[in-house]
This record gives sequence, C-alpha cells and structure tokens, in this order.
Amino acid sequence: MKAPLITVTCECGQARLLPWGARWECEACGRSWNTAQIPESDYRNLTRAVRRYQLEAIVFGAVLVAIYAPLIAIFDVRVGISGLVVFFAWAFLVRPRRRRRLVTSVIGGAQWQLHPE
Repeated sequence: MKAPLITVTCECGQARLLPWGARWECEACGRSWNTAQIPESDYRNLTRAVRRYQLEAIVFGAVLVAIYAPLIAIFDVRVGISGLVVFFAWAFLVRPRRRRRLVTSVIGGAQWQLHPE
C-alpha cells in the first residue's frame, strides 16, 4: 500500500501530486516546492490512518472467509447468505461512516502551508 500523495498548488495555479520529501519546480513560474517542509510526524499520522482504513477492509474480508468457508462446507450453502448479509451491512453501513471520519480527519488535520524555496 502506497502512502498518500500530497497535493502541492503553486501560487500561479499549477498543481502537482507529490510524495513526502519530494521537490517540484513549477513549469509555469519556476518556483521550487519541497514537501519535506511538512513535519514528518504529521505525515506519518496521516499515512497510518489511511493504511489502517485499507487494512480494515482486508482483515474483515479475511475473517468472513475464515468463518463462513468452513460453515458452508460443513452445513449448507444457504449459510453463506447470512455471511453476505453481514458483509453488505458492513459495506453499506459501517464502512461509509469510517470513510467519512477518515476524510474529515484528513481534511481537517492535514492542511500545511508550504513556502517556495
């Protein structure tokens, strides 16, 4: 899983997505921008929150398969319907709330003012 990119918008209006620690020289006006001006701890917190959100989906799917695959094999395929109900409840009720909370924390806590070098 890649770390989220940082959107750097130049004063002239040009924008570029960059990883943390990268330099960019604006093609339009020649200003140079460095994302290493962002505190590394802030960026790590952001990266950690995004990765946690991504891992939750993977872990939840793996747990569902680990629980329901043996149940379907032992009992009946119809047991899988309850697994689908659990999955769709999570996908349409729980995950969107988690996503909104993540987006709110990212937008609210990840505003940095970079200065051209």
